[in-house]
Amino acid sequence: MIRIPCVILGLLFFAATCDAQVPPGDPLSAHQLPVLKKGRLLQISSYDRTGGNADYLTIKKGATAILADIPGPGMIAHLWVTISSADRYFLRRILLRITWDGEASPSVEVPVGDFFGTGFQYKHYVTPYVGMSSGGYYSYWPMPFNRSGRVEVVNETGQDIPSFYYHIAYYKVPQPWDASVAYFHAQWRREPETDPKRNYTILEAEGEGHFVGTMLSMQSYAKNLSFLEGDEMIYVDGEQRPSLYGTGTEDYFNSGWYFNRGEFAAPSHGLILKDDTLGRIAAYRFHVADAIPFDHSIRVTIEHGHANGEVADYSSTAIWYQKEPHKPFAALEPPGLRIPLRYVLPKGAVEAETLIPRGTGFRVRTEEMSAFGADWSRRNQLRIDPEGPGTHFVVGVPVAENRYRATLYYTMGPEYGNADLFCGGEKVGHIHGYNRETVPGGEVTLTNLRAQEGTVSLHVVLSGKDSSASGYAVGLDVITLEPERVFVPEWYLLGPFPNPQDSLNRRLGLDQEYQPEKETDLQKLYRGVNGQEIRWELKQTPANGRMDLYYFKPNELVVAYALTYVYADAPRDVTLLLGTDDGAKVFLNGRELYRFMAIRVAEPDQDRVLLPLAKGWNTLLLKVENNLGGYNFYARFPDTGDPVTVSARRQR
Repeated sequence: MIRIPCVILGLLFFAATCDAQVPPGDPLSAHQLPVLKKGRLLQISSYDRTGGNADYLTIKKGATAILADIPGPGMIAHLWVTISSADRYFLRRILLRITWDGEASPSVEVPVGDFFGTGFQYKHYVTPYVGMSSGGYYSYWPMPFNRSGRVEVVNETGQDIPSFYYHIAYYKVPQPWDASVAYFHAQWRREPETDPKRNYTILEAEGEGHFVGTMLSMQSYAKNLSFLEGDEMIYVDGEQRPSLYGTGTEDYFNSGWYFNRGEFAAPSHGLILKDDTLGRIAAYRFHVADAIPFDHSIRVTIEHGHANGEVADYSSTAIWYQKEPHKPFAALEPPGLRIPLRYVLPKGAVEAETLIPRGTGFRVRTEEMSAFGADWSRRNQLRIDPEGPGTHFVVGVPVAENRYRATLYYTMGPEYGNADLFCGGEKVGHIHGYNRETVPGGEVTLTNLRAQEGTVSLHVVLSGKDSSASGYAVGLDVITLEPERVFVPEWYLLGPFPNPQDSLNRRLGLDQEYQPEKETDLQKLYRGVNGQEIRWELKQTPANGRMDLYYFKPNELVVAYALTYVYADAPRDVTLLLGTDDGAKVFLNGRELYRFMAIRVAEPDQDRVLLPLAKGWNTLLLKVENNLGGYNFYARFPDTGDPVTVSARRQR
């Protein structure tokens, strides 16, 4: 005799023990196919009522279409749609809304693409419960109701939907459902830019029920997958510490090592999309055999990166069953803010709205851009509406150094014109503003910008417009400024020395004094790791400024030194800009001036160290320690108009 495990039946019913069984012949049980079912299966569809072949709905822009308004008791067993829409973002701007028993607040309110797991893009994948199979979206989630079930679609694309096809199959049952039967719920959430102070919240529900899964879409702001270091934390019935605490995002989806074998679709978990270029992941996990029950409340959260250290765009569809009434959902974001990120802006950029254009013959304002997407920084741009071609204005950005390269991010759209960009009288770039739709992502890189009196000034001249453009507007979002860095040109390098650990795995080598800290002798042989003989080696700094220490063998849990000399005509203070992987110390003329100890990836200009130079040649010694993995450093002096002479060979 085959017994059906109660944990499978638990997909639909909350029961404290296995004594609660699904009644024989009940249509909710997909595991009793040999048992004749009570009730009747009916289907509502978009078939052409005139007998023709126009088997679809046309839904006007802004309209709500009622797909089904079913009297109970019953259960929706199957839902299928396919859509023709000219809106490239229709997956996020068409809403699916379902209400049970005449409730005021919907139990399902999800963008249609995300309900079926494909909010990022039109993507084929199949599971037993929901998916997109070669152009058709389907759901087999059982959805019981007693008095009524109402299914609606809301068109928020801004244009008509010419063809919306659908099938809704449901059971009409003779008796109301038992009080133990819970209602289907699905809620969509999004944070276009995650908060470093808290986990991303997938679900906060109140009442009695069980959580049966999520579909989670994530996109990095750094175009990598480091956000996958985040752990899920699920809190049940108000507990202060999560009863379910995971070990990583891909681990929660029953995968590993950043989904290192790519996309797949298993019955209860899978990877719908992996885009390493954009840093995008879309995955699903259905708690079919392990539904998570709650008596009073549940809060499902997940970190974005370890300790929420990564900024990313997170959106999710939570799926659960609970007894009514449910906690009303928060209002969904407006249609524009549901569009997936198309353009990721760099952090630390200068907001164009903070700049004050100088000139005449134009109007200027800060324009709110949420209607067009979440891509604009702070959802705003600086908009300049000139009188016509030839109009010009100047924007200035305060800076600390003399030479820069910049990237200007601007808006393109039907009413935007063209402009030439000048700095110091030289043309440095061009803006082409026209596009059929208003979109982010206009980008122009400007090089060899020279500051005057602490300001980089851009002179913008309106040069005309595309023949299809309706105006000459210029929309500026942000500008990034990066110094034209000149790095310390050469170093003597020495290593590797040991970097021992104590019983708590704390690395001790940075504070362990080795011979190079006591004396400087470029001809001397030293004893390094494993007793190997090592000596100073002269190395030239590559153009990108990254001094690679990885060539040392071994290169993990080691310490190395870098030596150069700095000349001063008279005593003066200068600033050293340093970036290291991992910890570091800075010595000047035998005196320790700076210490940093942590694990990090080296980037230029992470640390600022004040060096009090004496007259003549000064000895600059760096000590860099490594934990595991990458091992390198950057070092330079800022270009402030008072150059510093640096030479490992003491050449002026």
